[in-house]
Amino acid sequence: MFIEQLKSGSRVQIQKPGDGHTDGYMCKVEVLMTDKREVLIHAPVSQGKPVRLCPGEKFVLRLLMENSTFRYKAELLGYTDVDGFDVLKFRLEDGGEKIQRRSAFRFNCALEVSFSIIYSSGQQSERETGLVIDLSAGGAKIYSDKKLNVGYLLNIDLRIGDDLLVAFGDVRTLTELPRESKYKYQYGIRFTMMPESDKEVIIRYMYKMQREELKKARSR
Repeated sequence: MFIEQLKSGSRVQIQKPGDGHTDGYMCKVEVLMTDKREVLIHAPVSQGKPVRLCPGEKFVLRLLMENSTFRYKAELLGYTDVDGFDVLKFRLEDGGEKIQRRSAFRFNCALEVSFSIIYSSGQQSERETGLVIDLSAGGAKIYSDKKLNVGYLLNIDLRIGDDLLVAFGDVRTLTELPRESKYKYQYGIRFTMMPESDKEVIIRYMYKMQREELKKARSR
């Protein structure tokens, strides 16, 4: 039983069963009523407008956590109001299913990135460039020619499609690459601060990449 993983403030993806063509909607859990197997989730918004979902329809709720991902079958009971906001009331139809480890949501990629070092004085270095080759909601691996020390704090800009993501991150690991490599160094970066909206962009990107990988696997 994984119902209690749905804590207040958790981010979940709402999607119709079998719908592999959309990313669904990323929403925040408001309240979990374990005894009733009900959960209140803030209604989704698209392009600045509330999205209306139909009570009585079946949905899948996906919860992406640091170490695991959980999937729940749920029925939308209707709408309610919490502090002036539209909130969806779902009844959970099962206890949840653990469907993936976090490692499945880290993807090899090739995304251009720029960053500057934030020194203890508060001053920042000139911006450097690199390549993100592995991405998750919690961090990334970056190739760069710039020599960085473990522990450095970085101001990071990363573009995914039309979205420009900003984050602060610290350097956790440093690996010197072979001479024949295009870049000199590989860094393991942990995101220490990132807007929730940018985290959601990464999560949607990971779901999209996962679906593409599954399609490739099925076609082989």
